[in-house]
Amino acid sequence: MPLPENPPLGHLPFEPPTRFPPDCAEFWQLWREEKFWACHEALEEVWKQEVEPRRSFLNGLIHGAVAVFQHRRDNANGAARQLLRAQIKLKQHLPAREGVDLTAFLAGIEREIAPSLQKLSEKQRDSLRELENRLRL
Repeated sequence: MPLPENPPLGHLPFEPPTRFPPDCAEFWQLWREEKFWACHEALEEVWKQEVEPRRSFLNGLIHGAVAVFQHRRDNANGAARQLLRAQIKLKQHLPAREGVDLTAFLAGIEREIAPSLQKLSEKQRDSLRELENRLRL
């Protein structure tokens, strides 16, 4: 079930690439429209049908979009957790893949959600470190 999108703020955390595979076109169009949950929905079926290494790349893009979505919903912990997942999934693809400057993508999301990251409690930060340790295994 789709979640309600936040109204666009008129700025993007990352300027989408101009060239990308056709199966990513809807994702980047929705990104331009600041429909970050819809980005997740648009790429989910593509991601599920892929194999590595492309699978983790697409999944990292999804997590990045959801991080922005959660931040704009004022869900600081959700935003931080999704950013962490995006960072881990995309690390093996840095600095770029399929026309996407992944270093800039992750940096843009981190800048966007910085206010959420500052809101995290010490308990939430500890939980984030535990998640990171589990995901890196």
